[in-house]
Amino acid sequence: MILLYILLGLLGVIVILLLVAYVRMLFLKAPVIVCANDIDFTKANEYGLKFSEMIKIKTISYNSDEDNKEQFILLKAKMKELFPQVFSSMEIKEFKGESLILKWKGKSADKSLVLMSHIDVVPAVDSEWKYPPFSGKIVDGEIFGRGTLDTKSTVFAFYQACEELIASGYTPEHDIYLASSTDEETSGFGAQLTVDWLREQNVKPFLVVDEGGTVLSNSLPSVSQPMAVIGILEKGYVDIKLTAKSFGGHSSTPPKNTPIARLSALVNDIENNFPLKTKMIKEVEMIFKTAAPSMKGIYKYLFGNMWLFKGLLTKILPKLSPFGRALLSTTIAFTMMKGSDAANVIPAEAYVIANLRTHPIQNVEESFAVIKKIAEKYEVEAEIIDQRETSKIVDINNLGYKYLEKIINKAFPDAIVSPYIMLGGTDCRFYSEISDAALRFSPIRMDNEELKKIHGNNETIKVNSLVEAICFYQELIRNNI
Repeated sequence: MILLYILLGLLGVIVILLLVAYVRMLFLKAPVIVCANDIDFTKANEYGLKFSEMIKIKTISYNSDEDNKEQFILLKAKMKELFPQVFSSMEIKEFKGESLILKWKGKSADKSLVLMSHIDVVPAVDSEWKYPPFSGKIVDGEIFGRGTLDTKSTVFAFYQACEELIASGYTPEHDIYLASSTDEETSGFGAQLTVDWLREQNVKPFLVVDEGGTVLSNSLPSVSQPMAVIGILEKGYVDIKLTAKSFGGHSSTPPKNTPIARLSALVNDIENNFPLKTKMIKEVEMIFKTAAPSMKGIYKYLFGNMWLFKGLLTKILPKLSPFGRALLSTTIAFTMMKGSDAANVIPAEAYVIANLRTHPIQNVEESFAVIKKIAEKYEVEAEIIDQRETSKIVDINNLGYKYLEKIINKAFPDAIVSPYIMLGGTDCRFYSEISDAALRFSPIRMDNEELKKIHGNNETIKVNSLVEAICFYQELIRNNI
Protein backbone atom coordinates (compact mmCIF):
# COMPACT_ATOMS: atom_id res chain seq x y z
CA MET A 1 0.00 0.00 0.00
CA ILE A 2 2.84 2.38 0.83
CA LEU A 3 4.41 1.67 -2.57
CA LEU A 4 1.07 2.49 -4.24
CA TYR A 5 0.91 5.82 -2.40
CA ILE A 6 4.48 6.61 -3.48
CA LEU A 7 3.67 5.79 -7.11
CA LEU A 8 0.48 7.90 -6.96
CA GLY A 9 2.47 10.74 -5.41
CA LEU A 10 5.08 10.57 -8.16
CA LEU A 11 2.35 10.49 -10.79
CA GLY A 12 0.76 13.53 -9.18
CA VAL A 13 4.06 15.41 -9.25
CA ILE A 14 4.54 14.55 -12.93
CA VAL A 15 1.00 15.72 -13.77
CA ILE A 16 1.56 18.98 -11.87
CA LEU A 17 4.87 19.58 -13.66
CA LEU A 18 3.29 18.94 -17.05
CA LEU A 19 0.42 21.32 -16.22
CA VAL A 20 2.87 24.00 -15.05
CA ALA A 21 4.76 23.56 -18.31
CA TYR A 22 1.53 23.94 -20.28
CA VAL A 23 0.57 27.12 -18.43
CA ARG A 24 4.06 28.54 -18.95
CA MET A 25 3.75 27.80 -22.65
CA LEU A 26 0.52 29.82 -22.81
CA PHE A 27 2.38 32.84 -21.48
CA LEU A 28 5.13 32.57 -24.09
CA LYS A 29 4.31 35.31 -26.56
CA ALA A 30 5.99 35.49 -29.93
CA PRO A 31 7.47 38.89 -30.74
CA VAL A 32 5.30 41.01 -32.95
CA ILE A 33 6.33 40.37 -36.55
CA VAL A 34 7.72 43.65 -37.83
CA CYS A 35 7.85 44.32 -41.52
CA ALA A 36 11.27 44.39 -43.06
CA ASN A 37 12.83 47.80 -43.55
CA ASP A 38 11.58 49.92 -46.42
CA ILE A 39 14.79 49.67 -48.42
CA ASP A 40 15.36 51.48 -51.68
CA PHE A 41 15.95 48.69 -54.21
CA THR A 42 16.36 51.03 -57.19
CA LYS A 43 20.10 50.35 -57.21
CA ALA A 44 19.63 46.58 -57.22
CA ASN A 45 20.32 46.23 -60.92
CA GLU A 46 23.47 48.36 -60.70
CA TYR A 47 24.74 46.31 -57.76
CA GLY A 48 23.93 43.06 -59.53
CA LEU A 49 25.93 44.00 -62.60
CA LYS A 50 28.92 45.14 -60.51
CA PHE A 51 28.90 42.00 -58.41
CA SER A 52 28.61 39.84 -61.51
CA GLU A 53 32.02 41.13 -62.59
CA MET A 54 33.58 39.68 -59.43
CA ILE A 55 31.91 36.30 -59.95
CA LYS A 56 33.32 35.99 -63.48
CA ILE A 57 36.87 35.75 -62.16
CA LYS A 58 37.69 32.13 -61.31
CA THR A 59 39.33 32.50 -57.92
CA ILE A 60 39.65 28.85 -56.92
CA SER A 61 41.51 28.76 -53.58
CA TYR A 62 45.12 29.83 -53.64
CA ASN A 63 47.59 27.12 -52.64
CA SER A 64 51.30 26.90 -52.04
CA ASP A 65 52.28 26.07 -55.62
CA GLU A 66 50.72 29.37 -56.71
CA ASP A 67 48.91 27.91 -59.73
CA ASN A 68 45.93 30.22 -59.30
CA LYS A 69 47.72 33.37 -58.19
CA GLU A 70 46.92 35.17 -61.45
CA GLN A 71 43.17 34.96 -60.86
CA PHE A 72 43.45 36.74 -57.52
CA ILE A 73 45.59 39.44 -59.09
CA LEU A 74 42.88 39.86 -61.75
CA LEU A 75 40.17 40.07 -59.10
CA LYS A 76 42.02 42.74 -57.13
CA ALA A 77 42.50 44.74 -60.33
CA LYS A 78 38.78 44.45 -61.04
CA MET A 79 37.93 45.52 -57.48
CA LYS A 80 40.06 48.64 -57.94
CA GLU A 81 37.89 49.47 -60.95
CA LEU A 82 34.65 48.73 -59.12
CA PHE A 83 35.56 50.57 -55.88
CA PRO A 84 37.85 53.47 -56.84
CA GLN A 85 36.99 55.55 -53.75
CA VAL A 86 37.93 52.69 -51.43
CA PHE A 87 41.30 52.02 -53.01
CA SER A 88 42.23 55.69 -53.33
CA SER A 89 41.22 56.57 -49.74
CA MET A 90 42.43 53.59 -47.72
CA GLU A 91 45.86 52.27 -46.78
CA ILE A 92 46.53 48.96 -48.57
CA LYS A 93 48.48 46.01 -47.19
CA GLU A 94 48.99 42.88 -49.31
CA PHE A 95 50.30 39.54 -48.13
CA LYS A 96 51.91 36.46 -49.62
CA GLY A 97 49.21 34.51 -51.39
CA GLU A 98 47.39 37.73 -52.41
CA SER A 99 45.35 38.11 -49.21
CA LEU A 100 44.53 41.75 -48.58
CA ILE A 101 43.62 44.22 -45.84
CA LEU A 102 42.66 47.88 -46.25
CA LYS A 103 42.57 50.45 -43.47
CA TRP A 104 40.07 53.31 -43.47
CA LYS A 105 41.45 55.73 -40.90
CA GLY A 106 38.82 57.04 -38.52
CA LYS A 107 38.74 59.82 -35.97
CA SER A 108 39.91 57.37 -33.32
CA ALA A 109 41.99 54.17 -33.28
CA ASP A 110 40.03 52.59 -30.44
CA LYS A 111 36.87 50.51 -31.01
CA SER A 112 38.19 49.51 -34.43
CA LEU A 113 35.98 47.39 -36.66
CA VAL A 114 37.16 44.56 -38.93
CA LEU A 115 34.88 43.53 -41.79
CA MET A 116 36.15 40.39 -43.39
CA SER A 117 35.45 37.42 -45.61
CA HIS A 118 37.25 35.33 -48.20
CA ILE A 119 37.40 35.79 -51.96
CA ASP A 120 38.45 32.25 -52.82
CA VAL A 121 35.88 29.68 -53.89
CA VAL A 122 35.63 25.91 -54.25
CA PRO A 123 35.69 24.33 -57.73
CA ALA A 124 32.54 23.83 -59.81
CA VAL A 125 31.72 21.57 -62.77
CA ASP A 126 30.13 23.50 -65.64
CA SER A 127 28.03 20.59 -66.91
CA GLU A 128 26.18 20.31 -63.61
CA TRP A 129 25.02 23.94 -63.55
CA LYS A 130 22.02 25.56 -65.22
CA TYR A 131 24.31 28.43 -66.22
CA PRO A 132 28.13 28.33 -66.16
CA PRO A 133 29.38 28.72 -62.57
CA PHE A 134 31.66 31.63 -63.44
CA SER A 135 29.28 33.41 -65.79
CA GLY A 136 27.71 35.76 -63.22
CA LYS A 137 24.46 35.30 -65.17
CA ILE A 138 21.54 37.35 -63.82
CA VAL A 139 18.15 35.68 -64.25
CA ASP A 140 14.86 36.75 -62.62
CA GLY A 141 16.57 38.79 -59.92
CA GLU A 142 19.15 36.14 -59.03
CA ILE A 143 22.87 36.01 -59.80
CA PHE A 144 24.25 32.59 -60.66
CA GLY A 145 27.83 31.73 -59.82
CA ARG A 146 30.30 30.10 -57.53
CA GLY A 147 30.94 32.42 -54.62
CA THR A 148 27.64 34.29 -54.79
CA LEU A 149 26.85 33.04 -51.29
CA ASP A 150 30.25 31.78 -50.12
CA THR A 151 31.45 34.55 -49.81
CA LYS A 152 32.17 37.12 -52.47
CA SER A 153 28.76 38.62 -51.74
CA THR A 154 29.76 39.86 -48.30
CA VAL A 155 33.08 41.20 -49.61
CA PHE A 156 31.21 43.06 -52.34
CA ALA A 157 28.67 44.38 -49.83
CA PHE A 158 31.12 45.88 -47.35
CA TYR A 159 33.29 47.34 -50.13
CA GLN A 160 30.23 48.91 -51.77
CA ALA A 161 29.01 50.22 -48.40
CA CYS A 162 32.35 51.95 -47.85
CA GLU A 163 32.50 53.20 -51.46
CA GLU A 164 29.21 55.06 -51.02
CA LEU A 165 30.05 56.40 -47.56
CA ILE A 166 33.40 57.77 -48.78
CA ALA A 167 31.69 59.34 -51.80
CA SER A 168 29.25 61.09 -49.45
CA GLY A 169 32.14 62.64 -47.49
CA TYR A 170 31.72 60.44 -44.43
CA THR A 171 34.62 59.83 -42.04
CA PRO A 172 34.21 56.94 -39.58
CA GLU A 173 34.40 57.54 -35.85
CA HIS A 174 36.83 54.63 -35.48
CA ASP A 175 39.28 52.82 -37.75
CA ILE A 176 37.71 50.38 -40.21
CA TYR A 177 39.58 47.42 -41.69
CA LEU A 178 38.47 45.48 -44.76
CA ALA A 179 40.11 42.04 -44.86
CA SER A 180 39.88 39.30 -47.47
CA SER A 181 41.81 36.04 -47.66
CA THR A 182 42.45 33.83 -50.68
CA ASP A 183 42.76 30.41 -49.07
CA GLU A 184 39.96 30.02 -46.52
CA GLU A 185 38.45 27.05 -48.33
CA THR A 186 41.72 25.14 -47.96
CA SER A 187 42.38 26.23 -44.35
CA GLY A 188 45.33 28.25 -45.55
CA PHE A 189 47.58 30.91 -44.03
CA GLY A 190 46.13 34.17 -45.40
CA ALA A 191 44.01 35.08 -42.39
CA GLN A 192 46.81 34.21 -39.96
CA LEU A 193 49.21 36.55 -41.81
CA THR A 194 46.62 39.31 -41.57
CA VAL A 195 46.11 38.75 -37.85
CA ASP A 196 49.88 38.73 -37.27
CA TRP A 197 50.13 42.08 -39.05
CA LEU A 198 47.26 43.57 -37.00
CA ARG A 199 48.95 42.36 -33.82
CA GLU A 200 52.18 44.07 -34.91
CA GLN A 201 50.17 47.29 -35.35
CA ASN A 202 48.76 46.77 -31.84
CA VAL A 203 45.23 46.59 -33.21
CA LYS A 204 42.73 44.93 -30.87
CA PRO A 205 39.40 45.12 -32.70
CA PHE A 206 36.28 46.05 -30.78
CA LEU A 207 34.36 43.85 -33.24
CA VAL A 208 35.24 41.46 -36.06
CA VAL A 209 32.47 40.33 -38.42
CA ASP A 210 33.20 37.38 -40.69
CA GLU A 211 31.02 34.95 -42.62
CA GLY A 212 28.88 32.55 -40.61
CA GLY A 213 25.27 32.62 -39.55
CA THR A 214 22.77 34.20 -41.91
CA VAL A 215 19.22 35.54 -41.89
CA LEU A 216 17.60 32.17 -42.44
CA SER A 217 13.93 31.41 -43.11
CA ASN A 218 12.38 28.18 -41.79
CA SER A 219 15.47 27.56 -39.72
CA LEU A 220 13.71 25.61 -36.97
CA PRO A 221 10.48 23.56 -37.01
CA SER A 222 7.30 25.68 -36.89
CA VAL A 223 9.20 28.99 -36.62
CA SER A 224 7.75 31.30 -39.26
CA GLN A 225 10.01 34.30 -38.59
CA PRO A 226 13.50 34.37 -40.09
CA MET A 227 16.32 33.86 -37.60
CA ALA A 228 19.47 35.95 -37.74
CA VAL A 229 22.07 33.75 -36.08
CA ILE A 230 25.46 34.97 -34.87
CA GLY A 231 28.25 32.42 -34.68
CA ILE A 232 29.95 32.76 -31.29
CA LEU A 233 31.98 29.56 -31.51
CA GLU A 234 33.52 27.28 -34.13
CA LYS A 235 33.76 23.57 -33.52
CA GLY A 236 37.21 22.03 -33.69
CA TYR A 237 38.53 19.72 -36.39
CA VAL A 238 40.51 16.49 -36.37
CA ASP A 239 41.33 13.86 -39.00
CA ILE A 240 42.09 10.43 -37.56
CA LYS A 241 43.71 7.76 -39.71
CA LEU A 242 42.63 4.24 -38.73
CA THR A 243 44.97 1.60 -40.12
CA ALA A 244 44.57 -2.18 -40.17
CA LYS A 245 47.50 -4.41 -41.16
CA SER A 246 47.97 -8.07 -42.17
CA PHE A 247 50.34 -10.32 -44.10
CA GLY A 248 48.33 -9.67 -47.28
CA GLY A 249 47.96 -12.55 -49.69
CA HIS A 250 45.95 -13.82 -52.63
CA SER A 251 42.20 -13.38 -52.54
CA SER A 252 41.59 -17.00 -53.53
CA THR A 253 42.32 -18.22 -49.99
CA PRO A 254 41.12 -15.41 -47.75
CA PRO A 255 41.59 -15.66 -43.98
CA LYS A 256 39.18 -14.20 -41.44
CA ASN A 257 39.55 -10.65 -40.13
CA THR A 258 41.37 -9.12 -43.08
CA PRO A 259 42.20 -5.40 -42.77
CA ILE A 260 39.10 -4.25 -44.63
CA ALA A 261 36.87 -6.60 -42.61
CA ARG A 262 38.24 -5.22 -39.34
CA LEU A 263 37.91 -1.64 -40.50
CA SER A 264 34.33 -2.31 -41.62
CA ALA A 265 33.47 -3.78 -38.23
CA LEU A 266 35.03 -0.76 -36.51
CA VAL A 267 33.10 1.72 -38.65
CA ASN A 268 29.87 -0.23 -38.11
CA ASP A 269 30.44 -0.26 -34.34
CA ILE A 270 30.94 3.51 -34.17
CA GLU A 271 28.05 4.23 -36.54
CA ASN A 272 25.61 2.11 -34.52
CA ASN A 273 26.89 2.87 -31.01
CA PHE A 274 27.76 6.56 -30.90
CA PRO A 275 30.64 6.66 -28.40
CA LEU A 276 31.13 10.35 -27.60
CA LYS A 277 29.58 12.68 -25.04
CA THR A 278 26.27 14.44 -25.64
CA LYS A 279 25.36 17.62 -23.78
CA MET A 280 23.32 20.75 -24.36
CA ILE A 281 25.55 23.65 -23.40
CA LYS A 282 24.02 27.02 -22.51
CA GLU A 283 24.94 28.54 -25.89
CA VAL A 284 22.87 25.89 -27.68
CA GLU A 285 20.07 26.12 -25.15
CA MET A 286 19.91 29.86 -25.90
CA ILE A 287 19.08 29.14 -29.56
CA PHE A 288 16.00 27.14 -28.59
CA LYS A 289 14.95 29.49 -25.80
CA THR A 290 15.12 32.44 -28.18
CA ALA A 291 13.06 30.68 -30.83
CA ALA A 292 10.55 28.97 -28.51
CA PRO A 293 8.03 31.86 -28.24
CA SER A 294 7.72 31.82 -32.05
CA MET A 295 7.19 28.05 -32.23
CA LYS A 296 3.87 26.27 -32.41
CA GLY A 297 2.26 23.18 -30.90
CA ILE A 298 4.41 20.49 -29.31
CA TYR A 299 7.62 22.32 -30.31
CA LYS A 300 6.61 25.37 -28.30
CA TYR A 301 5.60 23.16 -25.37
CA LEU A 302 8.92 21.30 -25.29
CA PHE A 303 11.38 24.03 -26.19
CA GLY A 304 9.50 26.65 -24.17
CA ASN A 305 10.04 24.57 -21.03
CA MET A 306 13.72 23.72 -21.16
CA TRP A 307 13.75 23.67 -17.34
CA LEU A 308 11.69 20.47 -17.55
CA PHE A 309 12.46 18.91 -20.94
CA LYS A 310 16.15 19.74 -21.46
CA GLY A 311 17.25 16.22 -20.55
CA LEU A 312 14.66 14.61 -22.83
CA LEU A 313 15.54 16.90 -25.74
CA THR A 314 19.24 16.23 -25.27
CA LYS A 315 18.53 12.52 -25.74
CA ILE A 316 16.15 12.73 -28.69
CA LEU A 317 17.54 15.58 -30.82
CA PRO A 318 20.64 13.65 -31.96
CA LYS A 319 18.38 10.77 -33.01
CA LEU A 320 16.03 13.03 -34.97
CA SER A 321 18.57 14.80 -37.20
CA PRO A 322 22.29 15.15 -38.01
CA PHE A 323 21.92 18.85 -37.15
CA GLY A 324 20.72 17.92 -33.66
CA ARG A 325 23.69 15.62 -33.22
CA ALA A 326 26.11 18.30 -34.43
CA LEU A 327 24.82 20.88 -31.94
CA LEU A 328 25.18 18.57 -28.97
CA SER A 329 28.26 16.43 -29.66
CA THR A 330 31.52 15.98 -31.43
CA THR A 331 30.57 14.39 -34.76
CA ILE A 332 32.26 11.56 -36.63
CA ALA A 333 32.21 11.15 -40.41
CA PHE A 334 34.13 8.46 -42.28
CA THR A 335 35.27 10.19 -45.43
CA MET A 336 38.13 8.29 -47.13
CA MET A 337 39.21 4.65 -47.45
CA LYS A 338 41.97 2.72 -49.18
CA GLY A 339 42.82 -0.95 -49.44
CA SER A 340 44.64 -2.98 -52.04
CA ASP A 341 45.68 -1.67 -55.45
CA ALA A 342 44.43 -4.85 -57.12
CA ALA A 343 41.06 -6.58 -57.00
CA ASN A 344 42.54 -10.02 -56.31
CA VAL A 345 44.98 -9.05 -53.55
CA ILE A 346 44.24 -8.90 -49.84
CA PRO A 347 45.84 -5.66 -48.65
CA ALA A 348 48.78 -5.81 -46.29
CA GLU A 349 47.53 -2.48 -45.05
CA ALA A 350 44.20 -0.64 -45.36
CA TYR A 351 42.99 2.54 -43.79
CA VAL A 352 39.95 4.73 -43.31
CA ILE A 353 39.89 8.43 -42.40
CA ALA A 354 37.52 9.65 -39.70
CA ASN A 355 36.82 13.38 -39.75
CA LEU A 356 35.66 14.69 -36.37
CA ARG A 357 34.24 18.14 -35.65
CA THR A 358 34.97 18.51 -31.96
CA HIS A 359 32.55 20.04 -29.47
CA PRO A 360 33.63 22.16 -26.47
CA ILE A 361 32.46 19.34 -24.18
CA GLN A 362 35.03 16.92 -25.63
CA ASN A 363 38.25 18.27 -27.12
CA VAL A 364 40.56 16.70 -29.68
CA GLU A 365 42.63 14.72 -27.17
CA GLU A 366 39.57 13.33 -25.36
CA SER A 367 37.73 12.46 -28.59
CA PHE A 368 40.80 10.75 -30.03
CA ALA A 369 41.25 8.69 -26.87
CA VAL A 370 37.72 7.31 -27.25
CA ILE A 371 38.20 6.37 -30.91
CA LYS A 372 41.64 4.87 -30.22
CA LYS A 373 40.26 2.61 -27.49
CA ILE A 374 37.51 1.27 -29.77
CA ALA A 375 40.03 0.78 -32.60
CA GLU A 376 42.19 -1.38 -30.35
CA LYS A 377 39.34 -3.90 -30.04
CA TYR A 378 39.63 -4.52 -33.78
CA GLU A 379 43.44 -4.48 -33.85
CA VAL A 380 43.40 -1.17 -35.68
CA GLU A 381 45.97 1.57 -35.15
CA ALA A 382 44.82 5.19 -34.73
CA GLU A 383 46.78 8.38 -35.38
CA ILE A 384 45.92 12.06 -35.68
CA ILE A 385 46.97 13.53 -39.02
CA ASP A 386 45.41 17.01 -38.73
CA GLN A 387 43.78 18.92 -35.91
CA ARG A 388 42.64 22.20 -34.42
CA GLU A 389 40.68 22.86 -31.26
CA THR A 390 37.38 24.71 -30.92
CA SER A 391 37.61 28.48 -31.01
CA LYS A 392 37.18 30.70 -28.00
CA ILE A 393 33.50 31.22 -27.11
CA VAL A 394 32.38 34.84 -27.37
CA ASP A 395 30.41 36.04 -24.35
CA ILE A 396 26.98 37.22 -25.52
CA ASN A 397 27.17 40.00 -22.91
CA ASN A 398 30.31 41.32 -24.60
CA LEU A 399 29.87 44.91 -25.86
CA GLY A 400 30.88 43.92 -29.38
CA TYR A 401 28.24 41.17 -29.47
CA LYS A 402 25.59 43.54 -28.09
CA TYR A 403 26.46 46.14 -30.73
CA LEU A 404 26.20 43.63 -33.58
CA GLU A 405 22.91 42.38 -32.18
CA LYS A 406 21.56 45.94 -32.09
CA ILE A 407 22.53 46.59 -35.73
CA ILE A 408 20.99 43.30 -36.89
CA ASN A 409 17.75 44.21 -35.12
CA LYS A 410 17.79 47.54 -36.91
CA ALA A 411 18.72 46.19 -40.34
CA PHE A 412 16.49 43.09 -40.17
CA PRO A 413 13.63 44.05 -37.83
CA ASP A 414 11.54 41.05 -38.87
CA ALA A 415 14.17 38.56 -37.69
CA ILE A 416 14.80 36.84 -34.36
CA VAL A 417 18.44 37.32 -33.32
CA SER A 418 20.20 34.45 -31.58
CA PRO A 419 23.71 33.18 -30.85
CA TYR A 420 24.76 30.10 -32.79
CA ILE A 421 27.47 27.42 -32.89
CA MET A 422 29.33 27.23 -36.20
CA LEU A 423 29.57 23.61 -37.29
CA GLY A 424 32.22 24.33 -39.95
CA GLY A 425 35.38 26.39 -39.94
CA THR A 426 36.03 30.00 -40.96
CA ASP A 427 38.93 32.46 -40.93
CA CYS A 428 37.33 34.13 -37.93
CA ARG A 429 38.98 31.67 -35.56
CA PHE A 430 42.33 33.40 -36.19
CA TYR A 431 40.88 36.77 -35.16
CA SER A 432 39.86 35.31 -31.78
CA GLU A 433 43.55 35.76 -30.92
CA ILE A 434 43.24 39.57 -31.00
CA SER A 435 39.56 40.31 -30.35
CA ASP A 436 37.04 39.35 -27.68
CA ALA A 437 34.23 39.80 -30.21
CA ALA A 438 35.27 37.81 -33.28
CA LEU A 439 31.81 36.96 -34.59
CA ARG A 440 30.39 35.12 -37.57
CA PHE A 441 27.42 36.69 -39.33
CA SER A 442 26.64 37.14 -43.02
CA PRO A 443 23.89 39.75 -43.58
CA ILE A 444 22.35 37.71 -46.39
CA ARG A 445 18.76 36.48 -46.45
CA MET A 446 18.35 32.90 -47.57
CA ASP A 447 16.16 29.86 -47.09
CA ASN A 448 17.13 26.22 -46.59
CA GLU A 449 17.17 25.53 -50.33
CA GLU A 450 19.61 28.37 -50.93
CA LEU A 451 21.70 27.22 -47.98
CA LYS A 452 22.12 23.81 -49.64
CA LYS A 453 23.63 25.52 -52.72
CA ILE A 454 26.74 26.57 -50.78
CA HIS A 455 29.50 24.36 -52.25
CA GLY A 456 26.76 22.78 -54.38
CA ASN A 457 25.41 23.27 -57.87
CA ASN A 458 23.59 26.39 -59.08
CA GLU A 459 24.73 28.62 -56.23
CA THR A 460 22.78 31.89 -56.44
CA ILE A 461 22.02 35.04 -54.52
CA LYS A 462 19.03 37.35 -54.87
CA VAL A 463 20.04 40.81 -56.03
CA ASN A 464 17.76 42.34 -53.38
CA SER A 465 19.75 40.49 -50.71
CA LEU A 466 22.84 42.37 -51.85
CA VAL A 467 21.03 45.67 -51.30
CA GLU A 468 20.08 44.69 -47.75
CA ALA A 469 23.64 43.55 -47.02
CA ILE A 470 25.08 46.89 -48.17
CA CYS A 471 22.60 48.75 -45.96
CA PHE A 472 23.57 46.53 -43.02
CA TYR A 473 27.27 47.32 -43.35
CA GLN A 474 26.55 51.03 -43.62
CA GLU A 475 24.52 50.89 -40.41
CA LEU A 476 27.33 48.92 -38.72
CA ILE A 477 29.92 51.55 -39.68
CA ARG A 478 27.84 54.66 -39.02
CA ASN A 479 26.56 53.68 -35.57
CA ASN A 480 29.88 52.61 -34.03
CA ILE A 481 30.28 55.66 -31.78
